[in-house]
Amino acid sequence: MVDSKNALRLTDESSPEPPKRAMTAYLIFCSKHRERVMREVHGDDGARKFSRDEMQLVTTRLAEMWNNISEKEKKEVQAKAAAAKAEYEMQKAAFSPALLKKLHRLKSKPKGTVVVEAQGEKPVRAKTAYLIFCGKHRAAVMRKIHPEPEAKFTRAEMQQVTTELAALWNNISPQELAECKAAAAKELERYKQLKAEYRPPVYGPSKRNKGKSVPGKPKRAPTAYLIFAEELRARIRQERPHLKHDEISQKLSTAWKEIDEASKRIFQQKADAIKADLMQNMPSSVMLTGLEHSLPEPHYNTHMYP
Repeated sequence: MVDSKNALRLTDESSPEPPKRAMTAYLIFCSKHRERVMREVHGDDGARKFSRDEMQLVTTRLAEMWNNISEKEKKEVQAKAAAAKAEYEMQKAAFSPALLKKLHRLKSKPKGTVVVEAQGEKPVRAKTAYLIFCGKHRAAVMRKIHPEPEAKFTRAEMQQVTTELAALWNNISPQELAECKAAAAKELERYKQLKAEYRPPVYGPSKRNKGKSVPGKPKRAPTAYLIFAEELRARIRQERPHLKHDEISQKLSTAWKEIDEASKRIFQQKADAIKADLMQNMPSSVMLTGLEHSLPEPHYNTHMYP
């Protein structure tokens, strides 16, 4: 097993790749028939790219074929899926939970610290006419297939929703089609405008010099909640010394939610003052001493925790 102790010494370049999730029986079935269905939809013209409608038609046909699959073929793909899942679980067992979490963080972490903030609103890809149509009718189709609002949809039911929406799209009226295309054109125009105005952030080096402090760098200012928690934590530990750390944290969170807005503003003023004090490179004790006399005492119930 690859343990977490060795994981601490891993870098981005040397990190092992965790196993990919095993394919389901439906995905194995689709991979078996997709190429043939794509040739039927698109023809043999390999130079021409698939349109979005053609790809949606491929997905719809594969779903229809899956609904009419023979028992023999269904057992075959289910057996392959079971074998793939067993192989995945065996490969996953070689990775400790701590290492899996570390690899996930390495994969999802940003490129480095942001040295220049982003400018403008980050654009989100514009919806097509088909996606706008689906967003308009999806709720009604889901209620038709699954009337229980609290129950979870199965994979087969979600596939049925997709198939039903594709069938509705194929029979859409000219008027509604024109409306969806007009809405899609507006979204595309807005996307292009936001994309032209947006400037992505600039990242610095991702590696930090651990253990080396930067001269003159101010400490991070505490938030209003941290100041509140520090004041109340000492009192809870004195009155309830048997409580564990996570239990105290839970009670602090509950107490913060229950205090009034006036008291929260007092802690926020303390946090703002400490932040301003740190920015000016002044000792925080000077500012805190002044706060004790200039700000009113915050009010919170000392018996709010059991």
